[in-house]
Amino acid sequence: MPATDMVCFHMQQCVEKYLKAYLIFHGKEISKTHNISLLISQCMTIDNSFEILNNDKIENLTDYAVEARYPDDFYMPTAEETEKAIKLAETVKQFVSKKLKLSHLPLF
Repeated sequence: MPATDMVCFHMQQCVEKYLKAYLIFHGKEISKTHNISLLISQCMTIDNSFEILNNDKIENLTDYAVEARYPDDFYMPTAEETEKAIKLAETVKQFVSKKLKLSHLPLF
């Protein structure tokens, strides 16, 4: 069985970095946070269409930033959860790429 906790952690990191890259691209200071919801809100101050990312529950990836790194209560995401995390990361990649008008950003 794959290390789904690490896959989900890296998908969270991917989303976090794409959102922070968007903020930096627009000259914004980035906060030291793993909170996807907060980062989406910060992106919305530049472009309100980032609201759509809230509809996809992308903020749920935030939990993987902490759970995978500080596993006091060990949790192994299911294969289905892991597939969803990958799809959410791909959604953010495509969304931010279009906003930055870049078509060939790597996923990682």
